Amino acid sequence: MNTKSQQQIEDDYIEYLKQRHCTARPIENKLYYIRHFFEWLQREGRALNECDYSDLLVFVKKVRKEGFSIDYQGRYIQSVRQLYASEVAQGRLNQNPIGNLIIKGRVTRIPHNLLSVELLQKIYDSYTPQTDYQLRNKVMLGLYVNQGLIRMEINRLEVQDIDLNKGTIRIRRNIKAAERILPLAAYQVLTLNDYINSVRPRLLQQTEHQKGDRLFFT
Repeated sequence: MNTKSQQQIEDDYIEYLKQRHCTARPIENKLYYIRHFFEWLQREGRALNECDYSDLLVFVKKVRKEGFSIDYQGRYIQSVRQLYASEVAQGRLNQNPIGNLIIKGRVTRIPHNLLSVELLQKIYDSYTPQTDYQLRNKVMLGLYVNQGLIRMEINRLEVQDIDLNKGTIRIRRNIKAAERILPLAAYQVLTLNDYINSVRPRLLQQTEHQKGDRLFFT
């Protein structure tokens, strides 16, 4: 990359950061990081607009091997990620190759292309159950949407974890998280009441295996 093209990219990068209310000192630090990144590109014979995710992982591993703190590594990668975001904003790239990568003890991906709360609610509302199993599925979907439960937590739920009078659900502790009590939406109380008192007993009659007090089963 020649000096002129790098200078233009830096100027656009500075403007991109200013539009996001980045002040002078952080901008100066970020320029320091990306100039080191440009030097790495030159040594590796790579062009900024030709690097893909796998190429940039090589760079990330190089930063990690230099022995800097996780915080330093994170700021370094953030600066490069913003550099690519600036290039996307300028229309020189179609996507950010490390837009979903962070440093947090190890290389990991940020969840991306997530559904909005509004869209999740629309999906829930549009799901019209016709069978007992489908109604069970809608109750489970409500727990994903409203309480953000993961599959393991839903699988471990028992009937006594639901308090319909208080409108709450108890999520049992596990090796990663403490026990917590979460509120239920009003419509969840109604559907859970129907499921626990009507649908679940009917589903129990359709299986030969002992299900105990598990709230959901297949």
